[in-house]
Order: sequence, then structure tokens, then C-alpha cells
Amino acid sequence: MRLLSLNLEDFRNVSNASLTFAGDRIFFLGPNGQGKTNLLEAIGLAGTLRSFRKSGMDGLVREGQSRSQSFYRFLDDNGDEREVFLSFRSKGEKIVEVDGDRITRLGEHLGQFPAVTLSSRDFRLIREGPADRRKWLDLLLSSSSLEYFNHLQGYTRALRERNALLKCEATDGELVAFEQSLATHAVRLYSLRLLSIPEISKSLTRSYLSLTDQSEQADLVYVPDLSLDSIEQYLQKLADERPRDRVMGSTRKGPHRDDFLFRLQSRDARTYGSEGQQRGLVLALRLAEFSFLRQALGKIPILLADDVLGELDHLRKANFRKLLPPEAQVFATGTAYPSENESAIWETFQVEEGIFTPA
Repeated sequence: MRLLSLNLEDFRNVSNASLTFAGDRIFFLGPNGQGKTNLLEAIGLAGTLRSFRKSGMDGLVREGQSRSQSFYRFLDDNGDEREVFLSFRSKGEKIVEVDGDRITRLGEHLGQFPAVTLSSRDFRLIREGPADRRKWLDLLLSSSSLEYFNHLQGYTRALRERNALLKCEATDGELVAFEQSLATHAVRLYSLRLLSIPEISKSLTRSYLSLTDQSEQADLVYVPDLSLDSIEQYLQKLADERPRDRVMGSTRKGPHRDDFLFRLQSRDARTYGSEGQQRGLVLALRLAEFSFLRQALGKIPILLADDVLGELDHLRKANFRKLLPPEAQVFATGTAYPSENESAIWETFQVEEGIFTPA
């Protein structure tokens, strides 16, 4: 997948930008706060319709304006040009068109224009609670599998309805009607996660070994809230938990409470990993995401690297550059090039106050 051009209007601090990209290594260079990350954010929106920096669309439309619009021109892996148009307000419906056709369901769009973002914000995946990790996993698996996306939607809808019934003290009969749907989706989500996380872990292990010159072992471990081997098993668990769930007003057991752990040398990386090790881990995770999407979709994702190389030590920085897939288009940002004498390998845009000037 290649991004050939981007026209951007009223996005964050960018009033208007019309950019054409000729190569596979593009660098946005400039001081902090000028709009470099905003441009990466806009590129990522084309594939997922969500920001890698925040939830919701609040704050993405330029101050004082009512709407932002973006027009993208891609070259896919078959050599065909594709066009994406995106228009949105801070609140309200997004308008998405692909090759002139309106997209009405997110599931139809996810995975069509894959991009993987590497950012210092990824530390939250290790340091924070399980909600961010589940969100990352759900987006990755939804982008690679329509089946997963549909089961996630169905589970979320049934969970919301059951919780509403619990709050209004509904009868057991009313709850059972939604629990059947909840259990059907829950068991399939568990099964798909159980299959996918070991595959992601294998890629992470390989990438992290390469980052550290084979000196440290890292992996991911799935920590499900429940082992769900059958629909009947989960239905029985829901029945057993109903009295407590009524008191709490929510469903306390299920895939919405799942987690996964990062491990270094078989120990929890959140507790035992140094800052440098954690930086390497999240980069290895994103490279694993790249490999997973590539295999699942049969497409080469775009890589968006938001000022990450400057935060690595010398060894990991050198090894990370070697790990960048040579066939992937890479968009990177920084206040300086990752190392001296690199300007020749990058197609560079100087960034100042939301204006992008080819260098």
C-alpha cells in the first residue's frame, strides 16, 4: 500500500495542505508543536476512521471551523489507484467515500487501507490498565477479520442491553433472552483471541530479539477473564453471577474483562522492565502488528513513526532501522533526522505552523 497524495483541509492546525509523495521514505522535519504528528494522524484516519492519539473526533477540526475534509490517493498492492474522501465534524456523522462510493458500515472499510502507527504514546499499552490493551487488540483483529468485527459488535450490543436490564431490575426471563446472544458472540471472541494472540506473540518475540541482538526474550500471554469452551458454559456462568450482577448493575464476567501481558524473560514487563526495555517492547509489538496485518490481509501496511527513533538507545535505534520492512512506505517525524547523514534517504517536508514545504 502506498499513499500517493493527500489534500487536507481544516484539520487541527492545518488550514490547507496539498502534498504529493514520490518515494517510500518520507520525513516531516521541524520543531515540536508545528503539526508533524497531526499529519500522521490524518494519514492514519484514512484506514481506521479514528485517531491514534485520542477517542472521538473532538479537537480534530481546526479551531473556528465547522468541518474537516481529506482526500487521499493510494496505490494498492495490485497496482491500482484508489481514492478515499473523508469529511467530518467534531461531533456527528462522518462521510466516507471510497472510489466514489459511500461507505455506511465501518466493517466494510476496516482493513482496506491498513496503516500501523509507532508512537511514544504506546507506553500506555504496558503501563496502563487492560482497557487500552483490549482496545488495541480489538482494532487489530477487527481490521484483519470481518468475522471478529461482527462478533465484537454483537457482543458489545448484547452486553449493553443486558446491563441496562440489570439496572432496571428486569426478570430472569428478560435477561435470558439477551444472554443467549451474548454467550454466542463471547465464545467466538474468546476462540479468535486464543488463536490470534500466540501468532502476534511469535512476531513480537522475533522483533524484540532482533532489537536487542538476540540477548533478551519477550512474549505476550493471553489472560482471559474466563475460559469459554462452550456457549452452555458461559450461560451457566451468567446465571450463577446474576445476583451479584444485579447488585452491581453490570455484567462482571466475560471477554470485556480480558487482558494480555507483556513478558520479558518470562516476567511481567510492567513490573520488571526498564524504560528502555519497555520502549523496545512497544516497537516490537507494532512490528508484530505489521506482520499480522500483512499476512491476514495480503496487503503491505503503511508505517507511521511518530518521533520514536530519537527515544531509543544506540543499539535499539540501529537495529530498529534494520527491522523496517524495505517494501513498506514509511512516514516519520522528528525535530532532527534519526542520525547524521540520513537526509539523502528521506523525501523531506519542512513543517512550520501547519505548513508543509518540500525540502
